[in-house]
Amino acid sequence: MLFFVMGLPGHFSEWCEAVCVGLVERALGPTPVIHANTLEELALGAMRSGASLGIVSSRQPGGRLRAALVENRRNFIVALDDPAMAIADLVLDHGVELAAATQAVASSCAALIGYRSAPGALILQPDRDWPQQAAAVATIARHLQAGIDDAKIVDLLADLAAGDAMRPLQDAVAWWDGLAAADREMAAGALAPYIEHQESGGALSITWARDLFFLGDRPDERAAGRVDITGRARCLVQGPHIMLPPGSWSLSLTILFSREAAEHEFVVEICTDRPLASGTIRPRQEGSAAVVIDFALDESAEHPIDIRVSSVRAAFDGAITVVGATLVRAAAAAGVPSDALAVASK
Repeated sequence: MLFFVMGLPGHFSEWCEAVCVGLVERALGPTPVIHANTLEELALGAMRSGASLGIVSSRQPGGRLRAALVENRRNFIVALDDPAMAIADLVLDHGVELAAATQAVASSCAALIGYRSAPGALILQPDRDWPQQAAAVATIARHLQAGIDDAKIVDLLADLAAGDAMRPLQDAVAWWDGLAAADREMAAGALAPYIEHQESGGALSITWARDLFFLGDRPDERAAGRVDITGRARCLVQGPHIMLPPGSWSLSLTILFSREAAEHEFVVEICTDRPLASGTIRPRQEGSAAVVIDFALDESAEHPIDIRVSSVRAAFDGAITVVGATLVRAAAAAGVPSDALAVASK
């Protein structure tokens, strides 16, 4: 039997996962953890573990996994947290660079939106549930129908040293305030709607800064400065590998072009595991130019968004610089007809 725990990366989700493992092990025996965000990853993880019992841990769970849980009337855990606290946990305790932490937390926030209101979800929050760990563990046990008594819960709490690892809010605030202005703007642009709890309902606006993108031919290197276009036609910039909530979206991508690059045409593609939409930038003159592209994601979407900027012919000189991308979801996104979303469905 499989038990499911979804949550933002960080200490609180780790604690909730440890609670679930401890509960199931005390009730049913040794329990492996399977890390999976999609049905395909779940099937592969289950085969690798060779176990019929396990905790499925997801940080960016996809829409089809949610649909399967709802269809089969399964209970599951959703561990929420303040996105800024989650970033602080990743950067300060796990050594993750700020841009990568921003990508991970932004994707997790977007992925979890549909799980919050899904039937079978038990929502846990650190400010409410961590200070009352005994009550929280008992609630989790009942929700997962683990069937263990109070004595085993007390025993489990004694083993959970991580339960005391909650980061004081003032520490995270001090760390955030100590960041360079550009770093704060990068993280805030990607996370603002989730921090402000605007993700469900009306219009939603997200900004992806330059440092979240990568070089097209060196995908492990950030596109933080000028990108040389010299050479054959190719993908120059790609990223930011961040998930979005479902709905109808409009992308505005702004790029700065050198005088030599202004003589060229560039294709901009929006992709998940497949192409969604594309457009063309013809700058005509040195300076900045933008392209606006509309696309849509349906409830089953489970892959991050990639924006790819490619040259269409060889260049002898020139450079481009990503200024940033702004994405706006229409207020009526929740009611988008299914045929309008077909381009992005699985």
